[in-house]
Formats: sequence, structure tokens, C-alpha cells
Amino acid sequence: MKKLLLLCCLTLCVLTARPQANLKVYYGLLHAHTMLSDGSGTPEEAYAMAKANGLDFFAITEHNHAKAEDSGDERKDGVLIATDPRLYNGQNNVTVTRRWTENGQQQTETISVKPLIKAAAAATTQTFLALYGQEFSTITSGNHVNVFGLPEVITVPNGNFKGFFDLLRQYDSNGLNAVVQLNHPDVHKDLFYKGDDNSVKKNMYNDYGIDAGDLGPDFDNWVKTQSQYTHLIEVLTGPALSKVYRDYKPLEEEYFFYLKQGLRISPTAGQDNHYRTWGSITDARTGVLSESLSEKDILNAFRNNRTFATEDKNLKVVLQVNDATMGSAINATAESELKIKVSISDTDEPNATYDLQIVGGAIKPELSTMAIDWKVEDGILLTKNNVNGGDVPLTGLFAAAEPSFYYIRITQNSGQKKDRAWTAPVWVNLNNAAANVTLTMPTVVPASFYWTSSSSSQVYHKKGCRSIDLIKPENLRSGDIPPAGRTLHACVIETNAEQEP
Repeated sequence: MKKLLLLCCLTLCVLTARPQANLKVYYGLLHAHTMLSDGSGTPEEAYAMAKANGLDFFAITEHNHAKAEDSGDERKDGVLIATDPRLYNGQNNVTVTRRWTENGQQQTETISVKPLIKAAAAATTQTFLALYGQEFSTITSGNHVNVFGLPEVITVPNGNFKGFFDLLRQYDSNGLNAVVQLNHPDVHKDLFYKGDDNSVKKNMYNDYGIDAGDLGPDFDNWVKTQSQYTHLIEVLTGPALSKVYRDYKPLEEEYFFYLKQGLRISPTAGQDNHYRTWGSITDARTGVLSESLSEKDILNAFRNNRTFATEDKNLKVVLQVNDATMGSAINATAESELKIKVSISDTDEPNATYDLQIVGGAIKPELSTMAIDWKVEDGILLTKNNVNGGDVPLTGLFAAAEPSFYYIRITQNSGQKKDRAWTAPVWVNLNNAAANVTLTMPTVVPASFYWTSSSSSQVYHKKGCRSIDLIKPENLRSGDIPPAGRTLHACVIETNAEQEP
């Protein structure tokens, strides 16, 4: 793949590019909770704290389901938008009784709460945008997504992503084109888990509706169903249910994997706050390139994938390919080297240096049950270390003619700090993706051993065994270590089967 990307030449003409000069960078966060689901404090408190911590925009995204409090430990009082939708879109303040534990003692308070949509409107100013939304589904029934701007509480059953996107299409007729974000993705736990925890195994192959009874198992259909709405993915998330900051592992592998499947998404940061820590507990931020701080322009920037995720609260990173700003799609027509430029600045760390890597890949949707466990390392095309800020040209890279994507991963070197950032991609030849990309359905996936998920089977197979073809795709499992408790089948190996190196 790397050879193809580096050796193929083409000339690019811009399909959907917007001049960077018209855009300004704004910083914010897109995932948080208050007492209206399983968090603490009121929406007014959350917006005020986010604003005081220097954020330009901030979203409260309450859980839409009635069991939202099951995972919390501070409060369980049934004050939820799922059970009382007035807390979300009511016309007047709602009187509720809060119950919480503080220093081991049960506390009770009756207060008047402003509904979320009204609280967002009241908190928005010329210099601060208060966004609102909902977090749909549960982790075990397909993971969570955020949807921004819906006027009513979602009542679609948890995990029913087909029903969820059908609902969004109904709102389209009223001129509302919702924006969806994939929250705290975990591709490898969902598709590639090799452990023995039955509770994990039971919930595999269902994230974001990829299960066969919903939008899957082919990623091609999964992408087509949601591409109008799903534009964002959390690459940085947390501390969630923790009251202290921890160094969280970025979710870049998931970002890369879903780009490979063809979903047009860009990276964000969210703190998923459940306590009174809005915008304060980490410096992680979502950066967005927008014409203004209005709700209309910010949501349009999300739809156009003009975002980056950063661990530094004011690091600015903008990727351009052939003068097209990140989030754009550009078309390949003739031979030419890609003209790539990264603009980097950090006003309070002007002497920092940066390590840069271009990451890219071909778009090839797969079957979820037979997908390759792609790693970011598979897509590293070019590395440049210890560069200064400013406009940094990156030369010597040529794009493949097949539909592809390219983004930049950055490490900031400033003293002991090693803050990281990820840009949105630029897509190449994306308009030809439907014509050129076919669903990948390999009979044998690249691994050493294969077996069926059926508990009645007591055998596993070597690579190339003819019996592998008899296993239903949704039941096929593979790995480099044989499954415990099973014996090797007396395999008949195809003579033209690929041999191990």
C-alpha cells in the first residue's frame, strides 16, 4: 500500500475546498453531562464553567435512556430527560428533587431547573456558543453516539441504529440536518477481541449498528446509511466518571479503521464530564475552522469535517493538500506530486518543535466479521521530526489513483510535555469511491489459524484449509494463536494457498 501511495502520480483538481483565509479557529468540547442525566450540577453551571475556562463553544449531551444513572455513584434520583422530557425541551423551569451522596452522607435538595435547550440559548453570547444534544444508545447495545440539535428526546430503542437514522431522516423534512459523533469508539474490543470474557464476546460485532440485524455486517451499507449525518469521531475522551485526570490513550486506531471503511469523519476531543469539571480537568480541545461562532456556521464546519483534536488547549493545526483545506475532497485527473502544507502555531509555546507524520490509506469497505485489524502504523507514509512552527511543506508524496485519505498526526515537543494532535483528512478521488470500491469479502483472512464461533465445534484450522470455506462469514474467527480447548483439524490445504513468509 505504501509503495502504491508513494509511486503513483496524479494531478489534483479541487472539488470541495474553501479558502483558509475565510476561516477562524475556535476551541471547545463536544461531550458532557449534568444532573439532567447521570452527571452533576445544572446546565447553567456547566456552560458558565466552560466559558470561564476559555472555551469558545461547549456541548451538553445528556443520555436519552432511562437507565443512565446505573453506572454513576454520586446521585441516583431519577432526574433524567428520558423520564421527564420537559427537562430537555420544556417551555418553563422544572421543579425537581436532587439526591446525592457527599462525604458519605445522603443529601437532598429541591430546585428549579431550566430546560437544556433554553439554558443553551440563555448562555450563548457573541463570544461563547452553548450547544446541546443527546447521547443515544448504550455501550453494550452498540456503543454511544452524540447527536446535536434535535428538538425532542430520542425514543428509538437502544442499539437500533437503523431506527435512529430513520428518525434523523424524518427531521430532514423540517430542514434539520443533524450532526452525529461516534463517542469513545472501541473497534478492537468489538471486532478483534481475543480474550475469554464472555460478557465482552456476547456484545461483539454490534458497534454503531454494524450487527447483521441492523446496518451490517458490510461496512459499505453501514457507511451509506449514515454518511449524511455522521461526521465526527472522538479521538480524545475522558475523564468521564473519574474526578481526577489520567493520561488517556488516544483512539487513533479507531479513527484510522473507520476512515479505511469509507466513513467521512474528522477528529474531536470530549471530556465526557459527569462531575463539575467542565472544561477544567484537561487541556484537551476540539479545534474547528469556521467562518463565525454562530451555531449555523459551527455545525456546518462539523458537517464539512473542518476539525482537529489536540491535547494542548490552544495549539492550532491546519492541513492543506493542493490548496484544499482539511475536510475537503479533491479529484485525481493526471500525474502530479501532492503539494502538502501544515500550518502550526501555539501562542504560549512559540519555541516548541514538532514531529509530524502523514497517515493515509485506501478506502476499501470490508465485512465486519472478516475485517482486517488495521493499525495506524500501516498508514504512515512520511515522517518529519523536529520542525519549527509556521507553514511546514511536506514533499515527496504522491497519491494513489484509488479513493484515499490523508491526515497529519503531530507531537509537540516543549520541555517535558509531549502534547499530541490529529487533523481532519483530505480525501482524494472520493467522488469515484462508489464506482471504484467494491466490498471486500475474502474467503480466508490473513491470520495463521481459523475456527467457528460455534461452541459445538472442537477443532480449529490452519491457513488454507478447505474447511474454512464452509464456515459462515458471521461465525468465522481467526488469530495467530489457536483457541484454547480445541484440537487441530486434519486440514486439506489448497495447493495455491498463500504461504507464510
